[in-house]
Amino acid sequence: MYSLVVLPSGPRRRCPGPPRRWGMRQPSHAKAWHSPHRAPADAGARFKLKDCRVWMRLMFLAAREHGLNVSQEFWAWYVTFLRHFIGVYERTAPAYAEESAEWSASAQRVGAYVDAGYVMPDL
Repeated sequence: MYSLVVLPSGPRRRCPGPPRRWGMRQPSHAKAWHSPHRAPADAGARFKLKDCRVWMRLMFLAAREHGLNVSQEFWAWYVTFLRHFIGVYERTAPAYAEESAEWSASAQRVGAYVDAGYVMPDL
């Protein structure tokens, strides 16, 4: 059975299943901007280029750890997808998608990240 969801943009028909997160992007980001896990100096600040580059590197690293880089076609799509997606948060970040993917392939760089206490001193 379908249900009708009324949004500010108008009603939409919705498939049964778990609730959707319509209109949750801004509240979710506000929670992240004010996260207690962020440095006090960064609390409340929107994501900057450095934040986006760290996020992309970690996303590519996690994907590699799960073998998602094995398929050349998927990996090319994934890099393109993250390049597009990250542009929503910081307009200059897409230019660093390839670099971030390459960073995740370097055992030396990842090791330096771990040895530095999970901090990326090169950024």
